[in-house]
Amino acid sequence: MDVALIDEGWSSTLVFAQTLARAGHRVTVVTANGRSGHYRWQGVDWIGAPRLGPALVTAIDRLAVDHVIPTTETAMLALWDADPPWRAKLFPRAEPWQRALVRDKHACLAHLAARGIAVPRHVELDHEDPIAALGLPLVVKGASGSAGERVTIVESRDELAAAIAHARTVDDRWILQEHVASPTFIVGGLFDRGRPLRAWAGHKLEQFPARIGPAVRVRSIVDPALLALGLAAIRELAWTGFASADLVCDRGGCYRVLEINPRLWGSVDGAIGANVDLFGAFSELLAGRVPAADLTYDPEVECRIYPRYLAAHPLRWSLRRVPALVGQLRRALAGGFRPA
Repeated sequence: MDVALIDEGWSSTLVFAQTLARAGHRVTVVTANGRSGHYRWQGVDWIGAPRLGPALVTAIDRLAVDHVIPTTETAMLALWDADPPWRAKLFPRAEPWQRALVRDKHACLAHLAARGIAVPRHVELDHEDPIAALGLPLVVKGASGSAGERVTIVESRDELAAAIAHARTVDDRWILQEHVASPTFIVGGLFDRGRPLRAWAGHKLEQFPARIGPAVRVRSIVDPALLALGLAAIRELAWTGFASADLVCDRGGCYRVLEINPRLWGSVDGAIGANVDLFGAFSELLAGRVPAADLTYDPEVECRIYPRYLAAHPLRWSLRRVPALVGQLRRALAGGFRPA
C-alpha cells in the first residue's frame, strides 16, 4: 500500500516510516514545516510541505496514496477540520464523539471519570479558592497541547496568580488540577476499537522538561494494576490505532490517569526495546486484518529517548563518548534498536 505520514518533525516518525517501508509499504513522510524539498532515504520519501492548513491539504491532494496517517494531534485536528475529499483515506477513522474528546483533554478526563476511571481532582480556572479545594502544588493545565505545552506546576499563591493571568491571555480552556506527587507512568499500545492488540507499560525515569515534559529515559514495568487502568482508559475512547495514557500513583498506591494521547507516543523506543511488535501488528491492521492480541513484553528494560535525551543532558556528552552515541543512533535508525 501507499502510505503518507503527516508529521511535524517528531523523531518517532523515523522509526514508524522505516518499519512500514520494511514491511513492503511505499511510505511518504509529509513534514508540515513550511519548507520545500524532497529526498529519499532508506526506502522512504521525505517531502517538506506547508504548515498545517489549506495549503498542506492541497499538497496531500497531489499524492496518490491509500492511507493518510497524521502522527500528531494537531495534524489530526487540522485534517479533520479541512474535511478533504480524500477523508476516507484518513487513518484512524474517528466518530464525532471521539473527535470531541481528542480536541479537549478536560472533556476526555470527564468522560473517563464518568465511567469509573480514576483521574486527578480539578476545579475551573475561576474557582474562588482553588488552594483550599485542592492544596498546593497545583497544575495549571490547558485543554490541548503536547510535550509539556500548556502545563505549569505552581508552588505558591503568587505563582498561581501569575499562571492564571497568563492562561487568560491564551484562551479560556484551562483547569486547575491537583498535583499528585508521583513519578509519571505510561501505558501504550495498539488498539482495535479500544481492544488492546499490543501493550507496554513504562516508568518515566526522566522527563524533559522535568515533571511535565516527554520521557527521555524509561524503563518497562510489569504492574497489573498500572496496565489494567491504562488499557481501561483507552478502551473507553474506543480508539483504533496507536494510543498511550499517562498516569500517576497517589499516596494510597492507586493509579490515576492524567491524559490519553491517541497517536504513536514519543518514547515508543521503550516498547520496541521490550520486544513489543507494534509495527508489524499495525501493518496488519492497516491492511484490514486484525492481528491476534499479544500483550506480553520484557520487564525492566531501560532505554534513553534520542535525540531529546541529549537536549536534557547537553554537558554529559564529551568528545570521547561521541563514537558510542553515533553507534547507538545508527542502530536505532537502521532498525536494530538496542536498549541503553
